[in-house]
Amino acid sequence: MSDTLRLLLALLDLGPRLKDLLGDKWPPYRDELLELAGRAGQGEDPDKLRWALDRLIVRLLGEAPAMELVARVMEQMSSPVAETVTRRGRVSPLVVPDIVRPTTDEASGVVTIPVFYGTDRARGDDTPARYFGGARGMPSFGIAEVSVPTRGRDLGELTSPSWWRLEFSADPEKHVILKTVGSLDRDAFVASLTDSLAAADLHDVLVFVHGYNVSFEDAARRAGQLAVDLKFGGRTLLYSWASAADAKQYTVDESTIDWSRDHFEAFLQLALGEIGAGKVHVIAHSMGNRAVINTLERAASWQLPAGAAKLGQIIFAAPDIDRDRFVQLAAKFKGCATRVTLYASSRDVALLASKFVHGYPRAGEAGDALTIVDGVDTIDASRVDTSLVGLHHSYFGEKRSILNDMFSLIVQQLAPDQRFDLQAAGDALRKYWSYRA
Repeated sequence: MSDTLRLLLALLDLGPRLKDLLGDKWPPYRDELLELAGRAGQGEDPDKLRWALDRLIVRLLGEAPAMELVARVMEQMSSPVAETVTRRGRVSPLVVPDIVRPTTDEASGVVTIPVFYGTDRARGDDTPARYFGGARGMPSFGIAEVSVPTRGRDLGELTSPSWWRLEFSADPEKHVILKTVGSLDRDAFVASLTDSLAAADLHDVLVFVHGYNVSFEDAARRAGQLAVDLKFGGRTLLYSWASAADAKQYTVDESTIDWSRDHFEAFLQLALGEIGAGKVHVIAHSMGNRAVINTLERAASWQLPAGAAKLGQIIFAAPDIDRDRFVQLAAKFKGCATRVTLYASSRDVALLASKFVHGYPRAGEAGDALTIVDGVDTIDASRVDTSLVGLHHSYFGEKRSILNDMFSLIVQQLAPDQRFDLQAAGDALRKYWSYRA
């Protein structure tokens, strides 16, 4: 009998006692144990079963009434599986599930990316697409598994099934797919990410913060697609704030992004100080920039541990924040990162709509309203795509994209004057960069 099966049977035997200890919290654990038993009986892949069981044990160890009982049984078994989980819920590097490392199917060209997420969304159901909804919840952590096709897809394209192409289900060789979502308690999340980053080619992390009207599913898909298109060798993180994912609820999202700021700040400090990263890069889009910018305002006061990572590239993509407010805050976060870049556009419909609502220019606008401030490289990207999340799809097919420039910025660490597609514009007092004609 395998160690995984022995441990599963031991937990099933504990059922009556766990029921007494956990009360109303027991039924979900009971149902998951029964599901795992069924999967084991059907010959489930041992590695997948072991990972699922480990995640269940991590959650049980987080339940104070049950922690001592579960830990004692595991210690008595002294099995390799039991040794992978400690009382803190830490997954040992001896058993790192496939989900925490990128994999490539050479035959199909499909890359599967682990996206390590933090979120303050309320929990939905157990399907990946609705694992988190649009309501506010408590901060939580986990790993989402995203598959990205590398053939037949334009750079930056977030492909989905389309009825007019007679595509009625997702195809991994054509579409970017959120395959699985799993939750971890904070300690297990930090441990898994630490172990995964230690095994990566690059010990940097990339944090993506999405904008307005974006679901958790689309945010995770975009994070995975960015990792693949940027050829990022480190690990990809997502902070998904509780956007209502409803175009009619702009003001609701505005209120929520302010509420989320403290949660994002804690997540960014975790990435800087607890996972052994070298540098932490941040890409924020649209309204998501508000959480990032307002967090960086306080960066100088942070008390991070010795040896903490440094902020590398900070990218503000089409920021939906008041331009004058951005100028005020930029003076406070100047020098907090290796380089700060602002991509602006005069063709971003969402920003023009935001200006209409607020009555003042947004920091992501180009043209006469272009934001130029000391310490920030401003790039007029009106000739290319700044949408990132499909707010206007018509530019995705262009050969040039800000993703090309982000690659030069994040992966190659090139300054604007070293990047082929960019040319200096403006004058000595108001210098910025634009794409070559």
